[in-house]
Amino acid sequence: MALLLPLLVVAPRAVADGDSQCPPGTNPVSVGSGVICVVVTDPGEPSNPGDPGDPGNGGRGPPVGCYKSDGTEVPCQTHDGTWWSGHQCYAAPYDAPPGTPAWQGHTDGSLWQCTSCTSAGVATTCNVQILWTAPGQEPGPPTPEELAATALGLMPLAMADIRTAPEPPAATYIGVENWLWIPDGQWATLHKSVTAGATTVTVTATPSQTVWDLGPTAVTCYGPGKPWVQGMTEAASTTCAYTYKETSDREPQGQFQISATIRYHVTWSCSGTCPTTGGDLGLVDAPAGASTMRVLQRQTVVVQ
Repeated sequence: MALLLPLLVVAPRAVADGDSQCPPGTNPVSVGSGVICVVVTDPGEPSNPGDPGDPGNGGRGPPVGCYKSDGTEVPCQTHDGTWWSGHQCYAAPYDAPPGTPAWQGHTDGSLWQCTSCTSAGVATTCNVQILWTAPGQEPGPPTPEELAATALGLMPLAMADIRTAPEPPAATYIGVENWLWIPDGQWATLHKSVTAGATTVTVTATPSQTVWDLGPTAVTCYGPGKPWVQGMTEAASTTCAYTYKETSDREPQGQFQISATIRYHVTWSCSGTCPTTGGDLGLVDAPAGASTMRVLQRQTVVVQ
């Protein structure tokens, strides 16, 4: 059962047996060296808490990670506890003596502090409930897949720093091969580990390809590309280029809006208490970098 907790925090002090600073109609709960005065109400029987991290997504199988009911992804683990999707809060074990109002007359099961916070500007408001669960209905720890999704969300996937030759604001021309690349330093494998209890998951994100949206079409390069350097001869070649077949004169401001996205192959491994040793999250796109390309038509001049 859920106990709604309007909280009245009193100054910390030693609390002797039977001693209470709480006003009538509230119950003292020890917190460290102080007490919290809890107004206990019974809102009725809650629905089944369910399993954490199972928001459902239209029959396509559970998505990896932890989510609010509106689809917003949240960390699976914070200092407030483990995400409990059934109650849309972070749950942590709650210690209260048997026979206190929090137990609602039960002698088995367990108590959980359920914390949900919302932010508006610089202000954060948190709602705290104490939940009783029957044996077997306790919120479980996040799965390795959920921890992997949390780790992935913390990784600084590189936004492509677009380099082209010719380089804006210089224009290019129909029929000219345009070199495309990103700095070699962005083509780097990333690692991130997260731990929940006795489980540690390490995520590895390895650059796999760069997807270039060049306006009329998109090309995929399987590497960072090769930088063009002033003084290169016409015999120089690259693994990532594109040749325009039309001008950009009909585009806004007379230029194509282009982008490049580094696509990572993401895997994870688990150590400690693990039902599975690893998995594959597939290809994951980093935020796209943006630039422009102005394409002109060469003019032929006949000299007699």
